[in-house]
Amino acid sequence: MQRLFTTFPSGAPGLGLLVLRLGVALALFDHGAACLSDGVAGTGVWLVGTAVVVTGALLVLGVVTPVSGALAAAAATGLAFSLLPYPARSAFAAGTPALGVALEAAALVLIGPGAFSVDAALFGRREITIPRPPRRD
Repeated sequence: MQRLFTTFPSGAPGLGLLVLRLGVALALFDHGAACLSDGVAGTGVWLVGTAVVVTGALLVLGVVTPVSGALAAAAATGLAFSLLPYPARSAFAAGTPALGVALEAAALVLIGPGAFSVDAALFGRREITIPRPPRRD
């Protein structure tokens, strides 16, 4: 699993990646909430709404970020080119650039989640202590 990530930067770069993950997730949550609250929505809208909410939650937590970022990029690209259904109350329908969200999610796939993520806790850097060999006297 470690091969999926480049590094887990901490400090300002790690905080920047957290903000990037939150920004993409916020756009996904907005669209998912609009899909799930549409009373006359078809099955496709419900499936898209559920998928983007789950993907947004994975991004907020930083769990399997390359996979969830790729799903977010695919969903936002589908919305940008009207391949996926969306309700009229979605921010994407009001002119929010879904392609920008897709590019941000693609950046997360390439860069990784950062130090403030579940991925970093599970697969991040570890301190290795090598015991000294016993002295032979």
